[in-house]
Amino acid sequence: MKHNYFFLALIMAGMPLAAQTVTTELPGSSSLNFIVISDHGRNGHSNQKEVAEMMGEVADDASIRFVVTGGDNFQTAGVQSVSDPLWWFSHENLYTHPSLNVDWYPALGNHDHGGNIQAQIDYSNISRRWKMPAPYYTLVKTRNDVSIRLIILDTYSMVEGFGSPDEKYTPEAARKQVSWADSVLSAEKEDWVILLGHHPVYSAHPSRQNTEELVEYLLPVMKKHDVDFFIGAHDHIFQHLKDSTGIIDYFVNTAGSSVRPAATNTMTQFTASSPGFSIVSATKTDLSMYFINIEGKVIYKYVRNKTGA
Repeated sequence: MKHNYFFLALIMAGMPLAAQTVTTELPGSSSLNFIVISDHGRNGHSNQKEVAEMMGEVADDASIRFVVTGGDNFQTAGVQSVSDPLWWFSHENLYTHPSLNVDWYPALGNHDHGGNIQAQIDYSNISRRWKMPAPYYTLVKTRNDVSIRLIILDTYSMVEGFGSPDEKYTPEAARKQVSWADSVLSAEKEDWVILLGHHPVYSAHPSRQNTEELVEYLLPVMKKHDVDFFIGAHDHIFQHLKDSTGIIDYFVNTAGSSVRPAATNTMTQFTASSPGFSIVSATKTDLSMYFINIEGKVIYKYVRNKTGA
């Protein structure tokens, strides 16, 4: 997929920012809009309940079509079965607003891997809205004349498989996932392509920093196919980063519960520390990222524009 792009950061382009509130409208109902929530499953504690309530209100205002999770759906050790009480206390009893009764497409995080991964897959047979066919998978969403290809990755198995392989996480399985992503990207025909996984490719977080296994093995595939956005999580802060090529926009979604202090490096375009979530909005010519804080306010908006569409 080859596009000619120019990039417009609508709020203080190219400058690292501390958390602040800005006056920016939510995306319009005619675009294809979805929410990204991550690092959220804490039985309603540590701001999860408050973020969930605000997420419902914002989803209603922004005509959200579906929800994608960035993993760590259940802290601190996943779920054990499809009847685990955590399904109620960390999910069903919290995201109750009618606007959130849409399809949810989960990714797996490191804490989810502490439990029964198959149980999260099998819950898709019970829940109307939980849609997880496999540990990693792809889907296409369309609205009006715009289409988005989403590739939902299981980054933990790649990080463990490439970094510290054992009987459960092997280099062979990690390479298989990267090869699968390459094959999907080779065949895609959609307007926009977004990869999402729990671990970020790049990060300014002082202790976690870049995910070297993804930089080494996944990033070359992403660059080969001109991926538009990579969305990670794991660091519990909002981040937007760019490398020297400027080809891909790298985002880190904040936590839907407890957060960490914001951090910057030379790649930082924006950073903020606040519980919240993100909205991705697509038209035929624009792909936008909105960072939404716990008060439901847009603290950052970025637009990637495609010319010649």
